Amino acid sequence: MNKRLTVDLGMLISFLVLLDYRLVRNFGHETLALVFFLLFLLHTWFNRQWYASLTRGRWNTDRKLTFLADLLLLGSFAAVMASGFMISHTLPTGMQKAPLLAHQIHHVAGYVMVIALGFHLGLHWSAILPRLEKGMGFSKIPHRAILYKVLVILLTAGGIYFSFYYSLGSRLLLLRIPNARSIPVTLWTFTFGHLLIMSLYATGAYYVQKFFRQRKRRPART
Repeated sequence: MNKRLTVDLGMLISFLVLLDYRLVRNFGHETLALVFFLLFLLHTWFNRQWYASLTRGRWNTDRKLTFLADLLLLGSFAAVMASGFMISHTLPTGMQKAPLLAHQIHHVAGYVMVIALGFHLGLHWSAILPRLEKGMGFSKIPHRAILYKVLVILLTAGGIYFSFYYSLGSRLLLLRIPNARSIPVTLWTFTFGHLLIMSLYATGAYYVQKFFRQRKRRPART
């Protein structure tokens, strides 16, 4: 497994686990946030050519979609980090009585990141999959195409289910969730459930991108 893939998987796992504040508690949440931030810096360094390429080339639909998804991800991440510094119980930047707005921004931006990470993964999936197949040995699996299609269906169904199970829409809109504390949850189910939610948006982004790419390849009608 190469360094980039290791960093990307580390970011994904640390982010999904730190989301579960009830189980990892404050220390685990802030520690994993620091790990995620350090991995993000490595990820940015490995992909630094993306920033340099922004002023070059044509901005077709595919590129615009990718840029908007990445911008949403960077914006939500910046909001999470800025508000996190304000409400931290560990860092000296934390305020004793942080405004409610800071907590709300941290909460909403965190769940926006779930969606944005899904978009990011989906729009970059055509580049990620070959590395994943090579690094994990998936290229040796027979009938991969059929297996991938079945997996997409399962991921989509699971993502829809857990979106309702964890009331994702209500969390994004800061609405009250009846009996939220009574929802049975373990670290495993929470992490897996939010991975499926992320996969739902990744699948959507991937197929939207695929649609525009196929549309571009079609010959113009005369």
